[in-house]
Amino acid sequence: MKLKNFLFSKAFILTIVSVGFAWLVLIGMSMVSLQVNSRPWSERTVPNLLNLSLDSAFSMLSELDLEAIHLDSVYNASGIPGSILEQTPKEGSLVKSGRPVYLTTYRITPPSESISINEGQDSRLAKIILERKGFVVDLVEEPNIVLEGKVVRVESKGFPLSSEDRIPRGSSLVLVVGKSSQVKVRIPYLLGLSLSEATSKLTESFLSLGYVEYSDSVITFSDTANASVFRQFPSSSRGRVNAGTSIDVSLTNRK
Repeated sequence: MKLKNFLFSKAFILTIVSVGFAWLVLIGMSMVSLQVNSRPWSERTVPNLLNLSLDSAFSMLSELDLEAIHLDSVYNASGIPGSILEQTPKEGSLVKSGRPVYLTTYRITPPSESISINEGQDSRLAKIILERKGFVVDLVEEPNIVLEGKVVRVESKGFPLSSEDRIPRGSSLVLVVGKSSQVKVRIPYLLGLSLSEATSKLTESFLSLGYVEYSDSVITFSDTANASVFRQFPSSSRGRVNAGTSIDVSLTNRK
């Protein structure tokens, strides 16, 4: 009887009403707080930034109160240098103001790659290696019996390259490959020429430089620079040989 009287008492009813009201207030405040923190009025639609310049993308995102962050740049010969390659979030995504948009661009300056090709290397393998490094390779044959089917040299803009040289990816290279020839050419007279002069003379005559020997008088780097040919084999008196034949030379100090 006492419990029944308490349950229907004014004090108990006021307590229940107070607790219920407190819960309603708490739930209402939580919903308001959630609305405020979620900021539905600050939603932005991420625009399409692909192929725009980095400056244009930064400007467009700034106008939308979004933060542009440049993550990285990658090289692609077919891409527009400095333009946007990828964006995260994607075009059309809904984000809140102040949120970051991550950008990846095409690299402006192509990275350099080492040639890593040596004389005598298989020409087909050398071409594959160079193309995989991102070079544009033009294959040219040159009479050379010793290096038939092999790499004679790699050139860029007419200048020979060493294996250690580094060239921007995407550059055009000439891969000179040796070939046999039945065409007869005259052996030039090389005596008295420097090594570079003799090499140029042989190239003009469609011949190749063979074994190079220095006399005992050639000791220092300066001696090497001043050395000249004093013997060649075969000699110019031999007359004609097949194009691509190697000519051996011996050099001594000019002084």
